[in-house]
Amino acid sequence: MRATTALFIIGLLSACLLGCATPAHGYDDGKVAMIKKDVTTEAELVDWFGPASNRAMGPDGTKTLAWSFSPGKGRATNSQSRLEVRLGTDGKVSAYSASAGSR
Repeated sequence: MRATTALFIIGLLSACLLGCATPAHGYDDGKVAMIKKDVTTEAELVDWFGPASNRAMGPDGTKTLAWSFSPGKGRATNSQSRLEVRLGTDGKVSAYSASAGSR
């Protein structure tokens, strides 16, 4: 029983450390400015902002990806930022909109 408890605690601590080591993705005006219509790909977006919060496929083969970013430390809790990107059938950005929460 003690060995099982010890292994559980070690696993839990390892998971916590791994979470701390994972790079945080968040809303960044500089990265949003790098989005270019007919150039930027889904892979680049995921690299810059992390996995999308929501994904939708259109009947015509297009995709819509959306990110919701929680405010960082010291910011008001109602200042959430959003990014929504539409990808064409070629996998490149066809349109996007972004809104930064208040700072």
